[in-house]
Amino acid sequence: MPLARFVAFHEVPEPGDMALPPLRFAVIIAHAPDGAVLVLSRFRKVWELPGGLIDPGETPRQAAVRELEEESGCHARAPHWLGVVEVSDGTAHFGAVYRCDVDDVPVVFENAETAGLARWSRGQAPQPLGHADAALLARFG
Repeated sequence: MPLARFVAFHEVPEPGDMALPPLRFAVIIAHAPDGAVLVLSRFRKVWELPGGLIDPGETPRQAAVRELEEESGCHARAPHWLGVVEVSDGTAHFGAVYRCDVDDVPVVFENAETAGLARWSRGQAPQPLGHADAALLARFG
C-alpha cells in the first residue's frame, strides 16, 4: 500500500464541514518543550505525527488523544481543533487535525506500532518524514 500524500488542508469548524466526506482518522501535533512529538511507524517506516483511525462511537478528538497516548505515551493537554487534512493513496481520505501541548515525553518508548520517538522543530526533522506530516508541520509546527 503506497504512503498517503498530502492533498490539501481545509479550515473548517469542528467537527468538520458537512460538504466534506466523513472523517476516517485523526492526527495530533503535540508540542513538547523541545519540539513537536513524532513517532517512528513500524509499519510505514517513516516518522509521523501520532494518529490513527477513528474507532466506531469515538469522536475525532477522542481518537487523536487516544492515539497520542498509545503511540507515544504522552498525555494531551488542552487539545485544540485545527481543521481537516485531505490525503490520497490513490483514494482520497479525510482526517481531523488537532494541536496540543505535552509536558512529559518518555526518553524511550516502543510498542507494536511505534519503534521510537523524536522531536521536530523548524530546520530539524528526522528522516524519512511522512509527506502529509511534513506539510502539516510546515504550517502548524
